[in-house]
Amino acid sequence: MTITKENLVRDLIALGVRKGDLLNVKASLKSIGYIEGGAHTLVEALLEAVGPKGTIVTDSFVSLHSFPYLANNPSLLVDDETPSYAGALANAMIKHSLSKRSKHPIQKFSVIGFKAEELTERHSVNSYPYGLLKEMADQGGRNLKIGTDEKVVGVGTTHVVIGLLDYEQKRLIRGANYIEDGVVKTHERDWVGGCGQGFNNFMPDYRKGNAVLSEGKIGAAPSKITDMGMTMAIEMKILIKSPEYFKCDDPSCVDCRISWKSKHNQPVKFFLKNLMSRHYEAIYQMFLILIRGKWYSSIHNKELYEE
Repeated sequence: MTITKENLVRDLIALGVRKGDLLNVKASLKSIGYIEGGAHTLVEALLEAVGPKGTIVTDSFVSLHSFPYLANNPSLLVDDETPSYAGALANAMIKHSLSKRSKHPIQKFSVIGFKAEELTERHSVNSYPYGLLKEMADQGGRNLKIGTDEKVVGVGTTHVVIGLLDYEQKRLIRGANYIEDGVVKTHERDWVGGCGQGFNNFMPDYRKGNAVLSEGKIGAAPSKITDMGMTMAIEMKILIKSPEYFKCDDPSCVDCRISWKSKHNQPVKFFLKNLMSRHYEAIYQMFLILIRGKWYSSIHNKELYEE
């Protein structure tokens, strides 16, 4: 079955998308089905559903490189046209004639609609990477998730909350080159991250806390709308009490088992368990993080949330 723009608009409205909405959109196009015109059609359907006073936002983050590689390649630059690894929807947003892209060198967001200018201009090299999502939450934004929890992990706000808490994480040194005032500069990724699969742990809590506003289908894709302010509040309450809550249960996940500064990190146990199960890549990644990783914390960015 071919899915048209009209089909998508109908499904979006039935799900609960409203005129004037400020939407943080995460979507799996394959889950929707065959869309006539592809990702561009989905963008147009979203814009029609939210209307001229509405705004749609997608992450359009760029790939990172190691610093020796960056140092030897000053011509390797990121700009507003740089493709994103975040998928078809992100790249359709980048190419759209009305799209604005935020000025952060790495964690870029693409925005179309009524609030595009104000959101993107304030999200720059000195901003916390996920600060744009906090600003959306403060303005009554909503998360639109198109696809199953397995296909589209989390809702987007967990990164904001992790950034507000005093977490420390060891990560490989990575960055990107960009131009500022005609000069090539390198921006280092200096914030904590998180395992996307573990972010789904919060879904039952969103439902219990009434943060899931509606559920239905866009095409063939199970979809839901959640309130950004409410998902953030739920995540904050849980993580203050249980800091390990956002971690996945995969015993070979280096991110969750090794990278965080935690009393639960047990490298020897991790090594032996993964050696017995022949997860050699996990062992390699463990040693890479332990030997070449650098500790980062996002707590120094807290004042950026309080402006």
